[in-house]
Amino acid sequence: MKTDAYRGWDSETRFRYLLDDLMPLDPGGWRLPEVRAALSTLGWEIQPVTPGNPPDLARRDRPEVAWELGWHPRGPRQGVGVLTVAAEDPEQVLGLEINVSYGIAYDDDHAHELHFAQTAREVAEEVLGGPPTRLSGPGPRAVWHRPGTSVAVTLDEGCVVLQLLCTDQGAEFRRGHPDLWRASARADLSAPEPERPAREWEEFQERLGAALTALCAEVHTFPGDLTLRLSSVRDPLRSTAAVGVRWDDALRLQAPAERPGLPGADRLTASGWQHDDGLRQRVVLAAQAMGDRSRGPAREAAALLVDALRAVEVDLADLAYSGEVDVPKGTHHLELPHLGIPRAVPEPDEAVAAGA
Repeated sequence: MKTDAYRGWDSETRFRYLLDDLMPLDPGGWRLPEVRAALSTLGWEIQPVTPGNPPDLARRDRPEVAWELGWHPRGPRQGVGVLTVAAEDPEQVLGLEINVSYGIAYDDDHAHELHFAQTAREVAEEVLGGPPTRLSGPGPRAVWHRPGTSVAVTLDEGCVVLQLLCTDQGAEFRRGHPDLWRASARADLSAPEPERPAREWEEFQERLGAALTALCAEVHTFPGDLTLRLSSVRDPLRSTAAVGVRWDDALRLQAPAERPGLPGADRLTASGWQHDDGLRQRVVLAAQAMGDRSRGPAREAAALLVDALRAVEVDLADLAYSGEVDVPKGTHHLELPHLGIPRAVPEPDEAVAAGA
């Protein structure tokens, strides 16, 4: 194919052809010679990154990016490609990333990159035969887990990036961008233990605010509805919840209504919680505005949730979370590895498992 033969295609067609090129590749164990051989079947040549010169100025300078694919004919005719290698073994490739905002979207027919990212995910669903198994953020990301090679579409710092990841090497790498939230199909849920346990309420509130900031700003991009529950392991009725729906820019907070033996009623009333539909509720406005990364509303919501938990006398050591992100083609279970408390095991739900 001539270099300029694709220029009359729209972005959806160009992205589909890029996936069609990449999906048949067999990088084996993702060792460097195997990856080099697989990419050479497309006419692509990998080259070492020049020290101090990031291969793609739209991406941050990442030291683990050791190889680049440049421009057509040595690299993708649609985007800029780089290879990420393991820090402890430079012969072990973790993934291939192609910034498709360079080459597809530079003269694109979309109004903005968010629209382009949504189109790219829809095309990936068609090519890969179904919806993603995992959503995550910050930097909204959809991942299709497959044997050997996983595929991801990410909106990263305003650029749409297509990734092929070495599944066996745990290459869902996000150096400098650790996942603050994930929403996974049941079969893809991570181990429930927290990564770094929260020791104090103040620390937990800060982490909760960060997670809610990312969730509220990014869940709409898929789009999806959000439910996050925080509850006592010993007494699940002592709980709080945050609920957001895709058509509303408010985050609705819930706490238990009065019941015999439940403390904190006066404190909740004094804090402005009102009875509604058998619950106490608060509303935080503008918490879910698309693309709004202001920490103000999320911090306010986190503070209200923590205050309500302490009002009903939940101990931090007894606290667990659960939740879901509902997207048009299924429900994914919420994972917050940064939160520092255990994730409650979801109840069996065949419909959710099938829909995810």
